[in-house]
Amino acid sequence: MARSVRATLLIAVAAFAVLLVSAAGAATGTARSAYRVGPGDKLNIVVFGQADLSGQYTVDGAGRIAFPLLGQVDARDKTIAELREVIRAALDRDYLVDPKVAIDVVDHRPFYILGQVNKPGSYPFIEGMTVRMAVALAGGFTRRADEDAVSIVRDQGGGRQEIEAGPDDLVRPGDTIEVSRRLF
Repeated sequence: MARSVRATLLIAVAAFAVLLVSAAGAATGTARSAYRVGPGDKLNIVVFGQADLSGQYTVDGAGRIAFPLLGQVDARDKTIAELREVIRAALDRDYLVDPKVAIDVVDHRPFYILGQVNKPGSYPFIEGMTVRMAVALAGGFTRRADEDAVSIVRDQGGGRQEIEAGPDDLVRPGDTIEVSRRLF
């Protein structure tokens, strides 16, 4: 009897673990599909069968990429799927028959951390990075830091938005993390 209870419990725990792993994978896929391209991102664009058009492109400060045949292509605030469709449609309309386009982000734009950290500055973005990890990269808090007064300034919806941040909040490419100074 005790063995069957243990076996049932182990099966339930294993099923729950599988459910968590699949949910985490789905959330990661959703986060990737929701990623918005911005200045400083480096993209690998492949137009199948067209080596002259394929290559790595960096998004400039205005949010555009210089793409052969098409000139300046606006990439700012587009998802990878949206940008892929813009390039595919433009090539299909004027240059190629049914082009196949694939786009990957090679390097994300950096994030910035300012204020009461030991090494403020610009740091390369790492997928899954939290505020706690970002502070660690910046050498930790200074002795005057108010560890509970951390905010993130983020580009959202065409404007900049300031968000209160906790240590386990995720950092996005292009974010500016600000650590305030405590009074005493």
